[in-house]
Amino acid sequence: MDKKEMIIPVLWVLMALVLPAESFATDDLGGPARVWTYPVIYAMDQEVTWYFDMTDSGFSEGEDLYMWVWSPTEPDAGNFDNSSEFAKLEYVGDMVWKKTLIPTQYFGANVQDIENSAGFWMRLKRKGNEVQSDVFSMTWSVGEVRSFLESGDPVKIFPEKFYLNEPLSLLVNAEKIWVGGDQGGLAGEEIHLHSGLNNFQADAMVEYQAWIPEVSEKTKLTPIGNNLYKIDFIPREYYGVEEDFIMENIEFLFPAKDWAKVGTDEGGKNFTILAPGVPIPPDPVFYFFPQRFSQLDLLTLVRLNNEKNSKLSYTITGGGKTITGEFTGTLANLRAYINLFEVFSGDASLDKIHLVVTNQNGSEIVKTDIPLVPLSDLQ
Repeated sequence: MDKKEMIIPVLWVLMALVLPAESFATDDLGGPARVWTYPVIYAMDQEVTWYFDMTDSGFSEGEDLYMWVWSPTEPDAGNFDNSSEFAKLEYVGDMVWKKTLIPTQYFGANVQDIENSAGFWMRLKRKGNEVQSDVFSMTWSVGEVRSFLESGDPVKIFPEKFYLNEPLSLLVNAEKIWVGGDQGGLAGEEIHLHSGLNNFQADAMVEYQAWIPEVSEKTKLTPIGNNLYKIDFIPREYYGVEEDFIMENIEFLFPAKDWAKVGTDEGGKNFTILAPGVPIPPDPVFYFFPQRFSQLDLLTLVRLNNEKNSKLSYTITGGGKTITGEFTGTLANLRAYINLFEVFSGDASLDKIHLVVTNQNGSEIVKTDIPLVPLSDLQ
């Protein structure tokens, strides 16, 4: 045998050692057209469902498919030619398969080991070794949770582009939520979501009702460590709206158990997150006129560019008396007219009145003292 004849067998031996055995017998098809998870944000020790859309991949509709995963561990090691039943996927329909699992249990690894790994790398395949998909990684939320925690933001919806018929996760940092004038008042509390679509549209809201067990459970957020909480839902299902409902935004606040505390954005404002593609509305503007007035004048309160479904009321106190009422008009221009003369004409000269404007949820929009022109200046 000459040198050339000896080299060829050696090369085959080396190739056999380096390449996985299945590469000689397995045809590669395409990868997933799309993968996603429910919930979108999930902890490694909590249940999650992985979805695989294999449209145009070369697999057949409804056939049995299995996961072959090698990172962070290889649960079905040694069984590439005959995948185990625990690795089998469930067919959903329309070329979509799914797998429900708890990562720490499926991979036999703790949370830290999984988070320190390269992620979930895999192929999908038939039970035998004849066909496999391209290599791909399944989405996970380790990076998203870390970046959210580091951002200092109080809330965020994942994914950023969320839609009516698709899953989302609302992530909450209890240390950044405001309770009254302080941040962090909800840390360690049982937290619920009091929310609605399109600024609490009447037929598209889910209120936290502590006295109704199923509603209390539905609105309850799940703690995931580091004073982070989350709630997962599909907007159309959660709010019970029709397929043609046009979602403009999600507005919400966070009551603690039995409404003992209420978490809001800074200044007592509700949180409002716009749906993708919805233009950012102009900021609301509040003013009153005349700018200088006495207790004998007619006062007009004005708020422009109001939120949808916004209902405003006012309370004015001064000289031991209180005046209350509601704004009227359009969302673009809500006004309240107050005849101070009718209330304070018989009183001694007042140096100021105290004004509070609240919305339909009791959140304060305006809270301020307004100085009055002394009666002595009118003479």
